[in-house]
Amino acid sequence: MGQARGRLTYRRGAATVELSICLPLFITILFGSIEASNLIYLRESLCLASYEAARQAVSLDVSSQDIEKRAKQLLQSRGIDNPTITISPSDITTVSGGDPVTVTVSVLTSSQTLLPKVVYGQRTISAQTSFVKE
Repeated sequence: MGQARGRLTYRRGAATVELSICLPLFITILFGSIEASNLIYLRESLCLASYEAARQAVSLDVSSQDIEKRAKQLLQSRGIDNPTITISPSDITTVSGGDPVTVTVSVLTSSQTLLPKVVYGQRTISAQTSFVKE
């Protein structure tokens, strides 16, 4: 009877040590997975916004403000703030049919992540889409 009780105490100590080693590792993997998913979502949102804005840019009778408004509207609906939107050429009204129009959407990762800003610093994620004006 005394031996069985001693083994339980020993196993309880072993379980505590295993937990103290494995729990931080598990939490690190968990938060790393969440952060990676967050960055993938951010990248896909930027791709969608640049695609939709570029698609609108090649249609008839559209201004640069309309294009920026469309991209910002899509990003705000996904919870992404303070994007930088660049349209090339900058004056979309001078583009003639057959010329390419490029829309680039970028955002700082530090403003969109769950981890402290120290981890990513001032890195920028961007997406670019080009279409030919109709």
